[in-house]
Amino acid sequence: MEATVNDIAKIMDGIAPPNLAESWDNVGLLVGRGTTAVKKMMIALDVSPEVVAQALEQNVQMIVTHHPVIFTPVKKMTDSIWQHKLLLDCAENKIAVYSAHTSLDSALGGVNDVLAEKLGLRQTEVLLPSAGGEAGLGRIGILPVALTLAKFAEKIKAVLKLERVAVGDAGSIVEKVALCGGAGADFIDEALAAGADTFVTGDVKYHAAQQAVFSGMNIIDATHQGTELPVINMLADRIALRLSAGGFRTQVLVAKERKILQYL
Repeated sequence: MEATVNDIAKIMDGIAPPNLAESWDNVGLLVGRGTTAVKKMMIALDVSPEVVAQALEQNVQMIVTHHPVIFTPVKKMTDSIWQHKLLLDCAENKIAVYSAHTSLDSALGGVNDVLAEKLGLRQTEVLLPSAGGEAGLGRIGILPVALTLAKFAEKIKAVLKLERVAVGDAGSIVEKVALCGGAGADFIDEALAAGADTFVTGDVKYHAAQQAVFSGMNIIDATHQGTELPVINMLADRIALRLSAGGFRTQVLVAKERKILQYL
């Protein structure tokens, strides 16, 4: 049998419980009718022009993303704004959209656990536990073998398929690593308090880098997109397994997403 939008939303709620989302966030089913049958669905980081174009080409009925395309209340919706145009394209073509943002960041097995596994961290713990304590934002763990900052940066570039990373060198050997996929520079103080010698995140601004380095902690900006993209294939696999276990025949596709920032 084919899954409905509601069936897939229920699966996503189990993978990334909405109660784990930050208060400012907007997660869950954002566009679409819950009763619509879904023969094909697509997993992506963003609701972007390239993703919607692929969804239309592949004739999918639902897109599941990490980043919500709607953050604030919408007072008008016209094609003069690129985000609204994409939402109109989805609605007009009966494509539902579900987003799991900070809920997937905090969830066990979500963005940060996948990133920690990619970087080879062991004995991983939550950096900022949620109210329940079993999940939360960021992770901190230990490398099996201590590395120089240069070698760790090369490892990050290789596993995340990045051309470059920005590095703030505090002179520390890399062994106890904190991380936060996406934009996690607000958690530098928490990483320091947890005893991290290195912090990996994205969207690091100048003064945040100063705070880390002058406090004795290396910092690596592996880009917002680069630190989050690894979760997409994992999410597709988990959804496909749960659909199969439920007896659903829905096909799960993964969007092709180019790096939005290129180095020339």
